[in-house]
Amino acid sequence: MLIIGTFEPKVEYKTNLGKHPPNMSTLKNILYVSNLCSPRLLDYIFNTSRIKPGLQVQKFHRLIVEGLSVQNEHPFVLDILSAIPVVPRSHTRRLWNLPEEVVDNIRYNYVPMINFRFIKSISVFVNSFIKIFLWNLSGKRKCKIVYCDVLNLALTISAHLACKLTSTKIVGIVTDIPGMIVSSQSDGNTLESKMHDIIRLKILSNYDGYVFLTEQMNKLINYYHKPYIVMEGLVDIKMNFSENRLYQKDAERILIYAGLIYEEYGVKKLIEAFMKLPDDDLRLHIYGGGEMEKDMPFYSGMDKRIVYQGIVPNHVIVQKQIEATLLINPRPSTSEFTKYSFPSKNMEYMVSGTPLVTTPLPGMPEEYKQFVYLLNDESVEGIYSTLNILLSKSKEEIHNFGNCAKQFVLSQKNNLIQSKRIMNLLESVH
Repeated sequence: MLIIGTFEPKVEYKTNLGKHPPNMSTLKNILYVSNLCSPRLLDYIFNTSRIKPGLQVQKFHRLIVEGLSVQNEHPFVLDILSAIPVVPRSHTRRLWNLPEEVVDNIRYNYVPMINFRFIKSISVFVNSFIKIFLWNLSGKRKCKIVYCDVLNLALTISAHLACKLTSTKIVGIVTDIPGMIVSSQSDGNTLESKMHDIIRLKILSNYDGYVFLTEQMNKLINYYHKPYIVMEGLVDIKMNFSENRLYQKDAERILIYAGLIYEEYGVKKLIEAFMKLPDDDLRLHIYGGGEMEKDMPFYSGMDKRIVYQGIVPNHVIVQKQIEATLLINPRPSTSEFTKYSFPSKNMEYMVSGTPLVTTPLPGMPEEYKQFVYLLNDESVEGIYSTLNILLSKSKEEIHNFGNCAKQFVLSQKNNLIQSKRIMNLLESVH
């Protein structure tokens, strides 16, 4: 079925990309290029897609731009250029030409596109190049800077070309290394996807500055020693107002895994370790999608305590994390790709106030390790043993440990602090 679509975002401030109301701060000179869309549009896509969009990616970028948008005492509107996060197999709507919208001083300008294979990439490239090129030429050109998500190939190429032609600085945010991404899409190993990774890696060395998740990323990518920061993650400062209280916990002891459901991410080992735990009041709730999604009915049939919850909106999973007993990320620390990753889910886990149980990932700074429970033995037997020990602790001890982690990330890693570091990087690039 072909969907033309009826989504029409509420426009709170109507203007052309690159034109601003008077008395703006210098932050008006940033163009944030990514797949980030407004909450309203994201809800529409989530509710109408056959394959749900990456909610963690959306949350990561949203926290950054919300932090950037309040870095100055004077009012301003921060410009976002967004390639709408749909592909032909995920959404049946084919024509996307949406008006811009402004939400909380963040202006979303969407790249028009035709959602057919190959045509989509071409339309995104051409239209985003035109928009970025014109934005670069407008206003005070010498003060402009483009901030770009490096993983969207069409956006990356168009942004680099537009910035090179206009001598505009461009800073890349590197959340994964091309070629080392465990993808939920079925074509992750095709010749086309491999060629895309090669092109991304070629372009990666040509940014004027970088935001990396780990120091190992910098050593791999930043050949020319450009300015950079390591920002392993960030948390929503508004979680200050969300309390994690012991009496509000679920009556059953719930362990949660949320993320891509892949054997490479340790999910199978987690399930097998959980099945060894004897207590009837324990539950393992699994959220997300991926290759093991098809296996969930089998595991639930073997152990009724295992409950597959599918993909749910982020606000739902955040509340479930607060009510849970433990939050688990069994991602193996010995895999090559883990040197170049710091799961954003870990940050979301920690700020919930419920303890995080995780492997000692090589990209995890030492300062985190006193605030998480470590899976030092990552075998099935080791995960079982660690969980068994933790679940023997008193509810009060576990609860207090989780709240200490929450205070750490809220005070040291909130999106206002991390966005300020990004602003300092952008200034150094200039």
